[in-house]
Order: sequence, then C-alpha cells, then structure tokens
Amino acid sequence: MKVALIGSGISGFVSTYFLAKEGVEVVLYEKKDYPGDHARTVTYDGVDLDLGFMVFNHISSTLVVL
Repeated sequence: MKVALIGSGISGFVSTYFLAKEGVEVVLYEKKDYPGDHARTVTYDGVDLDLGFMVFNHISSTLVVL
C-alpha cells in the first residue's frame, strides 16, 4: 500500500513513522523548505531560538506559547 501525507509537522512525522513501521510505503510532502512547521529552530541575530506550538484563544484573546 502507498500513502501520501501532507505536512511535516508533528502529526505528519508521527503518522509517517507508525505507517512505515507497519510496512506502508509513505511519501511525506511539505510546502516549506524545512520540516516541523511551528516546532522548529530559527537563528535570529546569531542566536538559535527554539519555537513551539502557539495557541490563540479567541475568547480571551490571549496568546499562549507552550
């Protein structure tokens, strides 16, 4: 069986791992030139910064960084 997954965020990586572990041929597609989407490391002014998942709560308009 062949499966195509779209998006290399945490869900795409975990799904790819478990499907491949079961013998499924998986192709993972990502539109950006880096994997991970929100969870990634960026370099700003010579400093490496780890970014994580961000949640915007529409009720209280609060930005929560986990």
